[in-house]
Amino acid sequence: MMEEMIGFVMGNKQRIRVMEVIESKGPQPAAKIAKFSHLTAPAAGRVLEELGGKGLIEENDGAWNFTDLGIEIQKELKKRA
Repeated sequence: MMEEMIGFVMGNKQRIRVMEVIESKGPQPAAKIAKFSHLTAPAAGRVLEELGGKGLIEENDGAWNFTDLGIEIQKELKKRA
């Protein structure tokens, strides 16, 4: 499961960037994540939905943040960077 999730994130540079933005900036609304990750709003929205669909991030009160699984995956990604 862990390897599958790491592969899912690492397989797409946009996913990696969004995960890095959430890690460095904390919970953010989609528009800010788009800005910080240099993605268009539709591209960021798609990536957020993909990561959310895998249970790595979730939206609360309009801000996206890591789930417990997302925290673990991000820690592992940093080790491999």
